[in-house]
Amino acid sequence: MELQALQKKLAKQLTQNLKVRIVQEDSFCIPVHTLQVSYHPVQRTAMDILMKMMLISFSKAEIEHVETLAHILLVEPLFINDLTNKMVKTGIITKETGTYQLTSKGEQQLVNGIFEEELELTSRILQYSTVHKAILHGDIEEVLEFGEFPELFAYLEQEELGDVDNSLLISELVAMQDNTDDDDTPQTYITSIASTEELQINDVPYVQFVLYEAAEDRYFARIYNTLTNSWDEVVEQLVNEKERTSWREKFA
Repeated sequence: MELQALQKKLAKQLTQNLKVRIVQEDSFCIPVHTLQVSYHPVQRTAMDILMKMMLISFSKAEIEHVETLAHILLVEPLFINDLTNKMVKTGIITKETGTYQLTSKGEQQLVNGIFEEELELTSRILQYSTVHKAILHGDIEEVLEFGEFPELFAYLEQEELGDVDNSLLISELVAMQDNTDDDDTPQTYITSIASTEELQINDVPYVQFVLYEAAEDRYFARIYNTLTNSWDEVVEQLVNEKERTSWREKFA
């Protein structure tokens, strides 16, 4: 759909409310940054009895070789070796002084009885707006089909990406996960971001209407975001704060 056609459709929708009338129509663009966010999901499972016994042994005895521990626990050495390597890899034990020792991370996991394993690097594509300071949802490819792109938003303070709050990214990624409530399925968690790469910046057209409501004697903006396909309350509030006084002087 062309931007003018969308503007006409939205105007018809707004004027169905006989209590308001449109006094001005406009359009502008807000840049949206496409980000590739990479992270290591963390899988948490209840620690089995063998792992607990091994960690307790490493904490209480000076064990240099896994064969010694296998002999103590009466477990196949190959199995103990594989589990020991896994615990070294996840950082809950270390062997820096000749004997295996628990790290602070290992001590905490032993107390909690929960084993945390960092999984392979995973990446997701997110769309971030510096105006909203938030992740926006929508199909950017559909936005690119518009045949016209107006001037940039007049109150755009920062076009460059700058610093993005990792806690915001983590919250978004957590919401996108497919975790189930099945007790037999290990749950995965996201606790940190490995990297954030900006892939591209795209201008997203917005359609703005200035409305007058006679009953309340007020002017206000309704602004449509073509990426989210919805009215954008964040941008509406910003424009209302900046321009409401000038509308009264201009249209009264």
